[in-house]
Amino acid sequence: MDFVQLCSGGKDSILSLIEAEEMGHKCICLGYISPPPSTPDANSFMYQSVGSNLLPSISTCLNLPLYILPSQQKTSVMSLTYNGKAGKEDEIEHLYFLLKRIKKNNPTLKAVSSGAIFSNYQRNRIENICGRLGLVCFGFLWRVNQEEIMRRIGERGIEALIIKVSSAGLEPYKHLMKTTTQLQPLFNRLNDKFKFHVAGEGGEYETIVTDSSRYTHGRIEITEREIVEEGEEGYVVVKGFEVVRKIEGEEVEVVNVCLEEEMEDCDDIQVDLVDKTVERGATEMGEVKSTMSKSGLFVTSSITSLVNSGEIQTQALSIFEQLTNILKSRGLKPSDVFNVHLYLKDIGDFAKINVIYKEYFGTYLPPSRTCIGTGKFMDEGNDDCYKLVQLDVNAQKRNNSNGKYELYNNVECLHVQSISTWAPVCVGPYSQCGIVRGGLMYLAGNIGLVPETMKIVEGGWEKELTLCFKNVASVLDSLNSELKNCFGVLVYVAKDAVEEGGESCFSVIRRVVKEQVQCNGTIVKGQAEGLNEEEEEGEKWDGYEDEETWLAMTGGAKEQSDDVEKEGGDFDLPVSIVFVKDLPVGASIEIEVLNGTEKLSRLGFETKKIEEAGVLNSDVVSDKPISWETGYYDKEEYESEVVVYKSESLTDEKEFGGFTTTCDVRAVDEVAALILTETRVRGGEKLEYAMGQIATMIWKAKKEAGLEGDLGCVRLYYRGGARWKAAEIEAAWEKVTGLLLVALPVWGLEGDEVEFCGHAVCFDGGRAESEMWIEEKR
Repeated sequence: MDFVQLCSGGKDSILSLIEAEEMGHKCICLGYISPPPSTPDANSFMYQSVGSNLLPSISTCLNLPLYILPSQQKTSVMSLTYNGKAGKEDEIEHLYFLLKRIKKNNPTLKAVSSGAIFSNYQRNRIENICGRLGLVCFGFLWRVNQEEIMRRIGERGIEALIIKVSSAGLEPYKHLMKTTTQLQPLFNRLNDKFKFHVAGEGGEYETIVTDSSRYTHGRIEITEREIVEEGEEGYVVVKGFEVVRKIEGEEVEVVNVCLEEEMEDCDDIQVDLVDKTVERGATEMGEVKSTMSKSGLFVTSSITSLVNSGEIQTQALSIFEQLTNILKSRGLKPSDVFNVHLYLKDIGDFAKINVIYKEYFGTYLPPSRTCIGTGKFMDEGNDDCYKLVQLDVNAQKRNNSNGKYELYNNVECLHVQSISTWAPVCVGPYSQCGIVRGGLMYLAGNIGLVPETMKIVEGGWEKELTLCFKNVASVLDSLNSELKNCFGVLVYVAKDAVEEGGESCFSVIRRVVKEQVQCNGTIVKGQAEGLNEEEEEGEKWDGYEDEETWLAMTGGAKEQSDDVEKEGGDFDLPVSIVFVKDLPVGASIEIEVLNGTEKLSRLGFETKKIEEAGVLNSDVVSDKPISWETGYYDKEEYESEVVVYKSESLTDEKEFGGFTTTCDVRAVDEVAALILTETRVRGGEKLEYAMGQIATMIWKAKKEAGLEGDLGCVRLYYRGGARWKAAEIEAAWEKVTGLLLVALPVWGLEGDEVEFCGHAVCFDGGRAESEMWIEEKR
């Protein structure tokens, strides 16, 4: 793939160029946003300015054309994320004009490479520009361990001179003009003492590369320089230098791009597609059921098309128009959605649905998503069955009207779009993770993609499953969490991929899941930043001065959490295995993980297994109502307004053959995941009994976890469904409970058996997810 390297002349630019070429890509030119001529150090958040006068000579050494666009390097949007609305005076928009010119002059250009290591600020902006220009973003240094970065610099013969210092322990006249190799021992000592970033990613120092293995046509010798000190900082002004040729050749082209001319020809600064879509919403919502608690948590059951069409695009438009109006009716926007489940009858429609999906949610922090191919939907076989796609969403109102949750961000997303060795980019317009109320992390469905190639790993479904967990652990590590904070896992298995092994793969899947959670997918938490050996003191005791004070103020939550881990229960996760027709890009395995943040996990996890066999005891079921709509603040209000559990149809035990049910619960304080690992029905024709049994297990699971709060939509997958169709299951479900339900058929069982599995998430008032609430609890 042909790419342009964003190059400042520093070590990260050169190393990322080398890494991309070693991956098989071809660099065709360099691109640089230069500071004003009279500003040797512009202190830009995006671009290195010191040593910029060497860029034409660096392009000569690399034998690559150079495109330069001068900029005043002004910044109007300082937020970590970037939505492309800064205006034409902002320095990042100047990168847009530069890359647009490069793309125009080089029709084969497909990608942009940058040297970002840990800077989300830089990565978000470059990804935004690439997305608008239809270019792939390379970030092969992204979240590579800082010590590994320095090792690779040495291996590639990169001679990187320090030309700016901005950190304690570095002195201008003592350390400027020395190489990173010479100063490596000092960097290591400063890292031990101050958590100094040895790769300089924290702005500790800047470099200019005078020679490397990639400098095939020459090296640079600096003959005259001046050191400028500004307080404790200092930088080098290079006044004289020359290129010492390794290979004689013609001078490479240097293209000076005029910003004013590019602006005149361009008025296509990004528009907000989400707002545009919302305004054209349909006038009806169909039969979609949705609920929203007083704490602002919103869920829907299945949304399907109102239009009988054989075109997936037409059905998708109908679904999103319904969603627009449903959200509007609740005072919500598409940006409030943090997690989506997308079900396709034919996984071959994956690319088509993504076009409409992207138009609706946009590319700026879209929700996380899980997508599976079902092969069939409800009422399959009926003449009027036309459903090709189904959708359900979770959303959270950002500012609750009662003011209770206005002090923290209710919805956050991690959306990395750069191809790197860190974790795969999403294979659709969705984020790697959606975080709700600062505590619950909804990971996108993850398949076994090799991050740097974006191809399914070879070696079979077990290899894919192992890589899935490594990828998830990498995402969690970037968010300061890990797999031990996991609430539960759903494993989707493509039928054709494991058909020979059949149900024997169940035990293998559960073993691999346990192993991978125990080893955190082989990812050492904090290793990339080099901070894994010892926690920051403020983080270790959550701001308190010592452990004794911390335990006294938190009621021993730390002690409880440690005990659980020592007993091994911390890794006894609820796991549900679902056989499906197909998965995206031909994957055999996909995992869906619900995780807790590090702060939430400190409250201490508890895992329980609840089992039931025999016949249903309807008296137990009706002891307390089961309903998602429980945003009430006292018991009297709750019992007077919530619809009671309906069990009138569950009285004739003779019509029911029997069942075996297992439900695993993993809870932390007032948040729980309820994983229905198996409900197997044998004989009998009374479907209400099976549904009543599942609802009973959910009720018992909530009671065991001490929860009476919001219960999200129950997702129920069933196999062996020759006897019952999804529409019949939903009708029976409505007779016994007011919970929302998504029912989907999957790979069938032989004979008269029917098996259900699924999951739900329970919140108790939405308090434990809030950092503010954790402070109050102390």
